[in-house]
Amino acid sequence: MGKIFNYDSKFFAGMTKVSDTIIINILFVICSIPIVTIGASITALYSVSMKITRDEDIYAAKEFIKQFKQNFKQSTIIWIILLVIGLFIGLDFYLCSLMSDNTISMIFKFIFTIVSVVLAFILIYVFPLTARFENSIKNTLTNSIFMSIQHLPYTLVMSVLAFAPILSFILFSQYWGQIVFFNTCISFGFIAYMNSILLNKIFSKYIKE
Repeated sequence: MGKIFNYDSKFFAGMTKVSDTIIINILFVICSIPIVTIGASITALYSVSMKITRDEDIYAAKEFIKQFKQNFKQSTIIWIILLVIGLFIGLDFYLCSLMSDNTISMIFKFIFTIVSVVLAFILIYVFPLTARFENSIKNTLTNSIFMSIQHLPYTLVMSVLAFAPILSFILFSQYWGQIVFFNTCISFGFIAYMNSILLNKIFSKYIKE
């Protein structure tokens, strides 16, 4: 039994990862409340999560705050750009819904759906890229599109995981209280952890030894 609770045991290491994931999840929720800071929060979340999955020795809370401050400007600019695009697409979908279901309306809906998918793919990569690599905003956005297509199977898996909290509200709205509690405590951190395993595999191909 003593070996289980040994500092170097797999059990202790696993529990440390769980506790770190809960810590960064709560910090992510708190730092995302102003809405405009969501980009910096996602970047910090993935920065710490990718380090956890690489078994780096870090203090989760301290590292989260450090990365939040360090990447705040670029992450916020990227987030505002994507948010404006997302609101524009949402408005376009609304206007299309007011049109009669004719050919033109269907064409516009198809175009906006494609743009929405591209935007979703960008969201999967852009903030982890900001956390992992130093680059310009333009290049980070461009690389996020390139990587999402280049690694499409991983992208699809990560997309399903990333948008699971939103889908849970839609599919299980009667349990909104439990869902809010679960999201506040662990779900965002768990999703970031699972996606970080795949992201580390992807990013390692672009890092020069």
